[in-house]
Amino acid sequence: MGAQVGIWSYLIRYATAALPGIGTQRAAWLLTLSLGLFMVGRFVGSALLARFEGAVLMRLFAAINVGLALIACLPTGGLGVAALVMASFFMSIMYPTIFVLSIRGLGPLTKPGASMIVMAIIGGAVLTMAMGLLSDVAGTIHMAMLVPALCFVVVALYAHAQRGEGSGA
Repeated sequence: MGAQVGIWSYLIRYATAALPGIGTQRAAWLLTLSLGLFMVGRFVGSALLARFEGAVLMRLFAAINVGLALIACLPTGGLGVAALVMASFFMSIMYPTIFVLSIRGLGPLTKPGASMIVMAIIGGAVLTMAMGLLSDVAGTIHMAMLVPALCFVVVALYAHAQRGEGSGA
């Protein structure tokens, strides 16, 4: 959630820095496109989850997002903006898949476990603040994308650890 909220929170600022002259209104349309790709990713992801183990698909999507976030760390102009917009497609299955994988096998602790996962969404606020701090310290919004890149590494490692322990989401 932290990577999602962070990328979406900073996408307009990133786009206006990477593409001088774009303006905030046109940059906001990129955020809308990003959210549309997130929705498409949910449908495509759901279809893929019917055929592939959730942990395997999530690891692949997380690895792709590590690469996209690292591209966004570089002053690549439109390429970095496109990478962040595309990241939404690959973020689409992460939270529901993490949720399902995390509560699997909890037995009588399923309800408290599910509650803890939902409460962990606060990480979105904390990591967004970390992105702002990193951006300020580095003097560029590009370097803030290291935070989501690290988040996606953690998601990929979690998915790798879960692989083979049951069916997908």
